[in-house]
Amino acid sequence: MSTQTPINDKIAPKDLSLIALFSLIFGSMMGSGVFDIPQNVGHAAGVIAVLISWGITTIGMLSLGWAFVYITRCRPDIQSGIYGYARYGFGSYVGFNAAWGYWLSALLGNASYLVYIFASLGNFAVFKFLGQGNTFFALISESVLIWIVYILISRGIREASLVNILITTVKFLALMVVVILFIYGFHWSQFKVNFTPELHLGSLMTQIKSTMLVTVWDFIGIEAACIYALRARNMQDVAIATTLGVIVVLVIDALISILPFGIISSSAISKLMTPSTASVLVIISGNLSAELVRLAVVISVIGALLAWMMLATNVLYVAAEDRTLPKFLMQLNERNVPRNSLLTSSIILQAFIIIAYFTQSVYLAMIQLATSLILVPYLLSALFAFKLFITDKKVEFIILLKGVLAVIYAIWLIYAGGLKYLAFASILYLAGMLFYVMARLEEKEPVFTSIFEKAIFTILIILAILSVYFWLRGNLSLY
Repeated sequence: MSTQTPINDKIAPKDLSLIALFSLIFGSMMGSGVFDIPQNVGHAAGVIAVLISWGITTIGMLSLGWAFVYITRCRPDIQSGIYGYARYGFGSYVGFNAAWGYWLSALLGNASYLVYIFASLGNFAVFKFLGQGNTFFALISESVLIWIVYILISRGIREASLVNILITTVKFLALMVVVILFIYGFHWSQFKVNFTPELHLGSLMTQIKSTMLVTVWDFIGIEAACIYALRARNMQDVAIATTLGVIVVLVIDALISILPFGIISSSAISKLMTPSTASVLVIISGNLSAELVRLAVVISVIGALLAWMMLATNVLYVAAEDRTLPKFLMQLNERNVPRNSLLTSSIILQAFIIIAYFTQSVYLAMIQLATSLILVPYLLSALFAFKLFITDKKVEFIILLKGVLAVIYAIWLIYAGGLKYLAFASILYLAGMLFYVMARLEEKEPVFTSIFEKAIFTILIILAILSVYFWLRGNLSLY
């Protein structure tokens, strides 16, 4: 952390246990995606491609998770998570972009969650007036929920994390029920029928790539414990929570996406209604279990909303404490919550929801853009881990292999996430420059301290200009 004296005399308490850290990871990763993963993978890929994709994802995510754990163990002094890895590895300006991109990604993801929550409620007869989450009543409801979450977090990070633990428990139990019923309804004969190449979906590589787009979103949040390392009771808990979170989510996601191929045909999977896990359960055990899953979906996504708002608030705080963002963002309230970071995050999320309402932005576009924004910080973290063990005096082959795999997988995620979304992300990255300049002026330091930083800024300007140009010409679209 910065050696400068903080402007606050309050210090963030070490009040998050291993269970709380695991709940942050599980809660942020297990949002809406897991309940829709059967249809999301099945509409563009056959079972062969899905199996290969999960093999790649398992190796890649374990490697990326290892990168976070490796940094945590080698540099326990860096307690600012994914932002800190970028800053200490590649300088203040790169660190700022990691924090800014992560923050925007969290808020865009939360905007998509809000739409999803009320679209799911709209499926119940009593809430039909909510439509698909894009009506005026849905906008009002989404706004109310934003400020309920604001009040909850402002009453204390520990208190909010306890609520998140409760929601995570409900979510975990619901997913266990889904997995058990899927196993019960699984038939090997049906699986063998589906185990034929789905040629109408394109080449095997095309199918694998389409499946990877889904898994990218489902694993966003792998770094959650690292983000809150500053408040962890024990840094070892951060490493354990990260490893355990990756393994548990991998197993659950893989089972829920693969098992339906042994229950119904591939073509039927591609046509399932949202949430597709509930649609599969109707076939296995009737409507009651499906309705319970739909209710669990709403609870689960509210939990993800809470977890990501906590993460968004904290990343602004730690970046401000390091003087990478303006000082006002590190001010704490009487409950040791970064009040201005929380308020700023809530206001911007409210703005995203209003923009989504008037532009009728779709759920998928928001999550794709959110994914692209966060993948750059992931790559920077993998590169920092690689840098750490390369500079070590003893480089072991296994460690080297894990590091190389983590970097390759992070690059693959950026490619699979869609380059057009990365183009739009460049505009949003550039938009945050005002905050960085403010922070540098407060410290009376030059905006850029090296040719490397100037080069990055120049490349960002060029990409943003090209993106706007092609967008205005109609050659580039979010949809």
